Amino acid sequence: MARGARERNGRRSRGFTLIELLVVVSIICLLLSVMLPSLTRAQKQGEQLHCLGNQHQLFLTWMLYVTKNDDRLCESLTSLRDGAPSEDIFICKTVQQDSARSRGTSYGLSNTMGGAFRDGVQPYERFHKISHAGDSMVFTDIQGFSAECFWPLLRDHELTRWLWRPPDLAGLGGITSRHGSGCNMTFADGHGEMVRWKDQRTLQLIKGTIADEIEASQDNPDLDYLVRILVGDRPIQDESDEGESTDGI
Repeated sequence: MARGARERNGRRSRGFTLIELLVVVSIICLLLSVMLPSLTRAQKQGEQLHCLGNQHQLFLTWMLYVTKNDDRLCESLTSLRDGAPSEDIFICKTVQQDSARSRGTSYGLSNTMGGAFRDGVQPYERFHKISHAGDSMVFTDIQGFSAECFWPLLRDHELTRWLWRPPDLAGLGGITSRHGSGCNMTFADGHGEMVRWKDQRTLQLIKGTIADEIEASQDNPDLDYLVRILVGDRPIQDESDEGESTDGI
């Protein structure tokens, strides 16, 4: 009896066979292949939310600047650096060692918020003058090569319509699809949201695979949306009217 028991114990201690190990490895690989897309989506969603959190911190810093400067809006993100809680809030986690990091920011400030007179649109100079704050964009993600000022619009005065601004015009465009097929935006009432581009031509314009900005502008809902949140119902002025705004009063 003792000999039979030893033989049974010996059989139990032999471990797994090669076939059994291969089956276990195959099951693990199958589970990883199923879970990996979900893990990747979760990571990208986390990056997008972290980026939106950066913009929220920038908005709070922007409001602190407004409070300290008699309701006046700053002209650029550079003016916010002294009051920012950390330099990290100026850089999105998805941005590596590129021109955005060397420039110091991966976010843009709307030109209508304290910027320059462009394309017939006089910028706001004081916070209390901002109308429809929930539809007035302040901060957004931008391409690494573009300027801090965000103004992707170009006014065609002959046809009285808006076009995409070519990227070689002062680098004021900078639209990006850094987070999936869209980007984060923060508005003057403090809320932020993820905006997804709806027109494939917008994504092609961002990637540089479409050369004709006029063609990409025709009946483009993304362009119409940016006109609404950047220009709104503000009157378009002639170049001769530059500097005659009452926003600074």
